[in-house]
Amino acid sequence: MPANFVKLALAAALALLILLGLVAGYILHQLSVPVSQDRVFTIEPGSNLSVITKRLTGDELLPVDDIVFKAFALLTRDAGSIRAGQYQLRAGMQSQDLLALFRSGKVIQYRLTFPEGLRVEEWLGRLKEAPYLEAKTTGLTREELGQALGLATQLEGWLFPDTYHYILGDSDLDILKLAVNKMSDVLGSEWDSRAMTTISSPFDALTLASIIEKETGYGPDREKIASVFHNRLDKGMRLQSDPTVIFGLGAAFDGDLKRIHLKSDTPYNTYTRRGLPPGPICSPGRASINAALAGSSHPYFYFVAMGDGRSYFSVTLEEHNKAVYRYQIKREQ
Repeated sequence: MPANFVKLALAAALALLILLGLVAGYILHQLSVPVSQDRVFTIEPGSNLSVITKRLTGDELLPVDDIVFKAFALLTRDAGSIRAGQYQLRAGMQSQDLLALFRSGKVIQYRLTFPEGLRVEEWLGRLKEAPYLEAKTTGLTREELGQALGLATQLEGWLFPDTYHYILGDSDLDILKLAVNKMSDVLGSEWDSRAMTTISSPFDALTLASIIEKETGYGPDREKIASVFHNRLDKGMRLQSDPTVIFGLGAAFDGDLKRIHLKSDTPYNTYTRRGLPPGPICSPGRASINAALAGSSHPYFYFVAMGDGRSYFSVTLEEHNKAVYRYQIKREQ
């Protein structure tokens, strides 16, 4: 073999190695280029690799060679498919980090908290304000909404207060279904361990629990208030609960409960009607449900707000009238 040919072959091989080295160096450099800024990045269902790459590189979010990125994604496709969803990108992430994130399905989760004591209209208001939550309840009547949630009774009271998580693509109806299922589970669990009382059904327990929930936000008083209502139910006395009257007034209530309201008969006016109202007046928490099913452990028949979140409890009407004068009438004079 001629010496010149050998020299040319070696030179060509060396040039090829140098070229391959340069290409490899370029690829490694490109793959190490970081994401330029924190950003929420959404991959729509059906998006292909070309579309995703163009969106990443097109506005300098990931300033790399798009051919290199796509080639790397194809070479590593055995690691999993890219999943649709909403992802939180962080400045400094590299190509392999991005692809691992997109393949993990670890999409952004949002939190939505519903405290105890909210009414259905307040739940719907919070759902309406929640970002990235599809609105499927808009335009539905309460009856249609109840049917969509599989309820044979009114929706009021059946939404369990809790923190719920959702992702892009979830709907307000999905959150409500979770809340109804959670309430059903909690109520069923508490019902199975209930005390023997005049409460004859889980629905009645939910109704009483909702009244207890609205009557106090002070935990230590909850059991005592439950005792008052149980004692009154046992004696056939009217419950005389202001929150039920307010619920019955609906939109007519302007925030100022007057004596005339207590005399205005509605199905929910427990000053004019005996027994429990026809249904819950809010969404009670587990503690109020537990109190409603625990029966009476105190002799009280009356209570009055003391002005500091607590209530004063009495056995007799005479004692109660004195407490009303002390904590309400005298304080307002």
